[in-house]
Amino acid sequence: MDRINVGFIGCGGIAQYHFSHFDKMLDKARIAAACDLIPERAQKTAERYPGANVYTDYREMFKKEKLDAVYICVQPGAHNGMEFCAIEKGVNIFCQKPMTLDMSYAKKVWAGIKKKKLISAVGLQCRYSDSWDFIKGFIGRKIASNDIAMVSAYRIGGFPMVWWWRRFEQSGGQAVEQTIHNFDILRWIFGEVKQVSSVRRRGVIRDIEDHNSDDASSTLITFKNGIIGTFNTGCFGGSEGDTTAYYRNGNIKYSLFGNYTVTEPNRTITGKPTNDAGQECDETFVDAVRGDIDRSEILSPYDDAMKTLAFVFAINKSMDANGAPVEPEI
Repeated sequence: MDRINVGFIGCGGIAQYHFSHFDKMLDKARIAAACDLIPERAQKTAERYPGANVYTDYREMFKKEKLDAVYICVQPGAHNGMEFCAIEKGVNIFCQKPMTLDMSYAKKVWAGIKKKKLISAVGLQCRYSDSWDFIKGFIGRKIASNDIAMVSAYRIGGFPMVWWWRRFEQSGGQAVEQTIHNFDILRWIFGEVKQVSSVRRRGVIRDIEDHNSDDASSTLITFKNGIIGTFNTGCFGGSEGDTTAYYRNGNIKYSLFGNYTVTEPNRTITGKPTNDAGQECDETFVDAVRGDIDRSEILSPYDDAMKTLAFVFAINKSMDANGAPVEPEI
């Protein structure tokens, strides 16, 4: 088929990440419209993709453009109806994670997507590393034989220097905005979560103005299959982290993008991904919209991402309750 027409709402940092992938599939899709509250950002996008129309109001964009898909790349606290405009127009939706800070809003979005039978995806691109086939298969067999006892994970990430990230009411905090990738991979591999108990630490980062978010948190996770896990995360220091699952005669350690090591008494197995997960994520969505592949090949549709959203919302709720156990709830 001819190239599909794609619009972008938000042309900041994360949009640039997606643009780098669109640059490699210009035969499949064209950026037809760029919308941003900062006109210069939208204009630069139009300069990068000649023929793209520039907007500062997404309502005007949906009114004037005939789009096949839209990428929503705004901060978590800025979702104020753009999804409903897309749904009304029958436009397929790719939404950056986390999709909102309000579960009731997410539920309404999903109801609209489902009613219109639209194709959806959420930017949980880490799922698309090709090494997960081995990791998921290996761990899945251990889970089936009731061998996995516990999971230990951490992420000590950097501090994104954008105004909204430091404001808890705009970002949702580190667990919701940044470490959501790690929590998503946890439930994708180990199964749905029964409950969490989490505590936060603030006051460590004192040299960033207007910062009111969590500096660190520790979470105890109970999965529905009985596996227990711990996750420690902080938004200071260098960007590093991994997850280790322990079973009766060994362990498997993996990184967020799928490097892995299996360690047992008589063998060690190592591997790493061979693909670009971000490229794979965007191209899978575009191919599904084009009809080149079935939508079931999208690994992170909106309804599944809602389960991860419920997971991280439960973590925040437990922090607010000084560590009281909370069940994820949609």
